[in-house]
Amino acid sequence: YGMESNDIIYPSYFTGVWDVTSTTKSIQAPCGIALFGGNSTYLKAKEEINTSLEYRARFVKTGGNDENAASRLAGNSIADREFNVREIVKQAMGAQSVVDVSLATPNKFSCLLNPNGAGTMFTVDMIALARRYEQNANVDAGSTQTQPQEFVASEVVRQIVYNTNNNGAKPQQRGATLLKEIESISLYTPVYSSNTKEGEKEIVNEIRCKQRSAAYLLPSQDDPMMYKIWQATQGRPIDVRFYDLVYTQRQPKA
Repeated sequence: YGMESNDIIYPSYFTGVWDVTSTTKSIQAPCGIALFGGNSTYLKAKEEINTSLEYRARFVKTGGNDENAASRLAGNSIADREFNVREIVKQAMGAQSVVDVSLATPNKFSCLLNPNGAGTMFTVDMIALARRYEQNANVDAGSTQTQPQEFVASEVVRQIVYNTNNNGAKPQQRGATLLKEIESISLYTPVYSSNTKEGEKEIVNEIRCKQRSAAYLLPSQDDPMMYKIWQATQGRPIDVRFYDLVYTQRQPKA
């Protein structure tokens, strides 16, 4: 698939601020431990299994001006990308780890990070390469009303990480510290409230998500060794992770 829309348009029940618990369920090395990053990197990653990261996420209403007509049918909410990235990074790398966000659009996100204990700063660029989403609706027997059910979103981004100097400037030499493509596929299922009265619109105060994240190496024209490592992957991901996420509405809808 390619860039099928200008942004991911989420169903309207996503709108609002959520408390998110993301639990790592599995970590795999399809190309072997060496290409994952070595024994120590792999073992450290495995320690994350069954641990959780807690953060906030925000989705805001959109006017539905996406050029893709199907997206308007999918709902009217988009992710607040800057807010969400800041919240995740703060919890994963430290409260003061986000130094600056210079660009936050659906197709490119750029930020300057100073992770706790890293001893240096990094500039991270994330460029969207592919995007698609679909929504399924459930129709109750004998009813003409549809109830939004599973929502699937997939996005591929190119992640470029540069070492920086103390002023946050990128190095002058060619090449990046890390260059990967990451595909994230998320399956969302809303949990409808059972407390609504007959005839009232059912509300969603919880969303459950199954997520798969796969990282792929890219060929390097400047580093012959990295080029050989990329060839060894044969198009397979080097790092695949599965997560269970639970979104809980911070201010439950009445």
